[in-house]
Amino acid sequence: MEVRLSDAVQRKVELAIRAKASRALVVDVYATAQEIQREHDVDGVDLDAIAATVARLAAQCGCAVELGHQEDRPHSG
Repeated sequence: MEVRLSDAVQRKVELAIRAKASRALVVDVYATAQEIQREHDVDGVDLDAIAATVARLAAQCGCAVELGHQEDRPHSG
């Protein structure tokens, strides 16, 4: 199931991806999602939903994506 982000959060993700794509061709999905969560008002938006959008948009921009290290990701449960 795909979670739909609000238009405002979607725009914040798009801007972050464009900025990263201009500097590097590899985007760390979870690190970028966590940056967006910290730097923008996205309270209540699940990190995995942001990460999924980051991955999709990064791929559309021609960037390779990496998921980072397991210990960097939030633990469920």
